[in-house]
Amino acid sequence: MADGVRPDLASAQAISRSSHALWSSYISPSDFRLPANLQSLLGKVPAFPKSLSQEESSNLKYHQSSSTLRISGTSSWRTSFGECKLPPKVLQHDLPCGFSNPVACHLTKSCQSVDWLTFQEDEEATDKTHITLLILAWAYILSARWVELQRPSTRLVYSPQSQKANIPKGATEIDIGGASQRFIRWWAALLAPGQGWRAEIDLGAKVFQSPWSICIASSHPLVIRSEDTESTNTSKIPLSSEEALIYLRQYCELHAIGHQYTPALAAALFLPWKNSESASIALPIPITRPSLSAAQEEPSPRATYIEGSPQSHFHQLRYLMTLSCNVRGLRALLSGSFFQPDIPCNLVGPYLQPIFEIIGPLMAKNDSRNLARILGRRQPTVAYLWFGAIAMGLDTAILQSVRIGLFSIEPHAAAWTGTTHSFIDGLPQFRYTTPDADITRADECRLLYLTASKNHQRYPVSPWPPFGTIPLVQTDIEVRQHASCKGHDLQYSSWRWDTHDGGTYEDVGYNPMVRPVYPQRTTHSNTDLGGPYRAEDSSPDQLASEVATRSIFRWLRVDGFPSIEKSIFTHEWFIDSGSSDEESLYDDDDSPTTELSDVEAWLDNLEI
Repeated sequence: MADGVRPDLASAQAISRSSHALWSSYISPSDFRLPANLQSLLGKVPAFPKSLSQEESSNLKYHQSSSTLRISGTSSWRTSFGECKLPPKVLQHDLPCGFSNPVACHLTKSCQSVDWLTFQEDEEATDKTHITLLILAWAYILSARWVELQRPSTRLVYSPQSQKANIPKGATEIDIGGASQRFIRWWAALLAPGQGWRAEIDLGAKVFQSPWSICIASSHPLVIRSEDTESTNTSKIPLSSEEALIYLRQYCELHAIGHQYTPALAAALFLPWKNSESASIALPIPITRPSLSAAQEEPSPRATYIEGSPQSHFHQLRYLMTLSCNVRGLRALLSGSFFQPDIPCNLVGPYLQPIFEIIGPLMAKNDSRNLARILGRRQPTVAYLWFGAIAMGLDTAILQSVRIGLFSIEPHAAAWTGTTHSFIDGLPQFRYTTPDADITRADECRLLYLTASKNHQRYPVSPWPPFGTIPLVQTDIEVRQHASCKGHDLQYSSWRWDTHDGGTYEDVGYNPMVRPVYPQRTTHSNTDLGGPYRAEDSSPDQLASEVATRSIFRWLRVDGFPSIEKSIFTHEWFIDSGSSDEESLYDDDDSPTTELSDVEAWLDNLEI
């Protein structure tokens, strides 16, 4: 340690070399393939709640604001599995499940190409970009399922406007093949300017739309090409979610775009996030060709193949809806791709610096394809989420926050998906059997949280463990009481949805047997496919280390520092460092945001 807080140069350079070796390994061509679908992400994710009542209103417990409708639940976490029994921790959590307005969608030629769809090394790029159409279809499917689950308070309707028979100049024609009137009417609703359909819940004083509601705010017309487009108003009953899902698969098979099916779904999952920020989305104008039957083409097997049956995909919808509505959780899943549990807070900068030397040039070139590949190899479970975030234009903001050490944390998302976002989630290291022992500050944090010590009931706001040790006798009494225990650990147990009558009901999740996966450690050789890394050629980046160190120590020492840590609390990283701004990073539910006024100018000029 150079000065009690800042690491010595040799330690910082060693971490940078190891980090570069690890992340360079994700650049190289390999036989890694994406998961066939999003099933591996679902783990213990609970199903989106279904109204248990068929009376005049849903029996779910709703929380309303002027623009957002939320649902809530509680999770239970086991803290002991040995002889010493600590009570379980119970965490409250809420999710947005409705908004007052839809997300505006702009169609533009200037939108970057979505060539990242061809992720696999042996795939060829395609001149057919149906991703926008598929996102529109998935938005409808998710919204229709939302309506079905919350009846009788909800409704799904097509808007009065219909697809006109004449084709406007400059319009993009969408070939849907031979189709029934219900199929044609559905596509007319999807492609109509403005809102071609509405999925709503009426709570009396307020009407909210589904979190996936979308409005085409573009002047570029999309029109149907089919055997019959004259009578698109004849079918007024909207398709169910299951019917629409089957029709979507048929469309993908017609155009041999099975490889765009799941990426489009991943993108649609981010619509609640965009709506929560009142932000619009920009998607590319579709580039289509005649269907295979018209063009007499022979598609590749992969182009037409969609893994899983329609029934299995329909079953997964409710779990994907919960994942999608957990906006804070999606932030945590993405930033968690960079989390490394063996990196202490004061070495976060040297760990992140070589990562952004690798991915920074890709971001500068808008090379979304290779950026998505690297992040997908890093954490295959969430690979599709990165694709969705890139398609929705969320990647830059996420990566800028990560670059300076600001990581979102949401423990439910980690537990539900079997991923790791914080050192608190890691395997326990403590069992200190003598009173004169030194305890790691990381284990001190774990015990303070597990025992719900005064002012430590909230989940730590930083994922990075504090460095060093402290004599056990200098710690709080709860730490001293349990430091020698065997079996204190934080283990997710269950989730219960809240109902309007004050009750709850349990949901075990998609796959209750999922186990957490811990990131690959940074203990690698200095020889890698990205070339030897000379850490001494660049000065260690300290800003991320400074932010991470200040964050975790302010949680740990919320009641004040012991005198033995004078070299820490008198360090320049803790003196006059804009504490009020950094505390604004965290809202009432411990969820970090990405606003920090004293680094905004730095972020604007950051080249990554």
